[in-house]
Amino acid sequence: MGGLVAATALTPRGDGYVVELDRDWEIWGPAGGYIAAIALRAVRERVASGHRPVTITGQFVRVARWGALDVRVDHIKEGASSLYAVTLSQDARPVFLAQIWTTSRADPSIALTPMFPDVPGPEGLRDQDAIAAERGISTNRFWSNLEGRPVHFRLHSDPPAPVPQQYRWMRFRDWPEAGADDLFFDAMRSALLIDLGIWPGHWHRLTESAPYLAPSLDLTVYFHGSQPAGGWLLSEADSDVSGDGLISGRVRMWSEDGRPLATGSGHCLVTVPKPR
Repeated sequence: MGGLVAATALTPRGDGYVVELDRDWEIWGPAGGYIAAIALRAVRERVASGHRPVTITGQFVRVARWGALDVRVDHIKEGASSLYAVTLSQDARPVFLAQIWTTSRADPSIALTPMFPDVPGPEGLRDQDAIAAERGISTNRFWSNLEGRPVHFRLHSDPPAPVPQQYRWMRFRDWPEAGADDLFFDAMRSALLIDLGIWPGHWHRLTESAPYLAPSLDLTVYFHGSQPAGGWLLSEADSDVSGDGLISGRVRMWSEDGRPLATGSGHCLVTVPKPR
């Protein structure tokens, strides 16, 4: 196994685990969604058979350093629906705190399904790497993990897109066949891409260059359904509220066959880089 599955592999230590952070998942440091994926992976190791992830709510307490990350999982509530508290820390200082619900229940309910966005599929769209190279845009190593095909690629200097939302198909390059039907692995992918989508959803609306960064402050993701996601995932991102040092965004993930996979939101904290 490689990619995200390998990069979140846990080694038992004491009453918890340790994970070595993988620099292939670097954006402005370890990507926030990568950190959230580790928390979900930890619950996967403890959860009762037949449970699937329902919700993750997490707070990014401080930026992780490259190296080892300690992982603690506490079972708060047991039963058909279970609640876990996960603490990721370095040097006994918390980096990420998460509360994760799981369930084995699937009681029948009246189905309400949102309408799949009216966008082309990934086969008819250009590869993001090719567009970036054509326009002289350098990308960091994080993007070596993903194949992206944006529906509307734009920089702040380009004309506004036909719709304010940013739509982008993404596929993990090194996704193990052995994990194709694992709902926790699917949840890890969705959480990572939802955290990733808030910042692009912001600059997709901008008409001027943003002289700041916006690391994640918190993240909440609701996982929908109990069927495997498939290879290509569509990110529907929007961030229409910002100001006073905060950026708020919402992202929904879709399967290629039109199923809603997860819905999430989060705040990003604006930081202005110091002159070198």
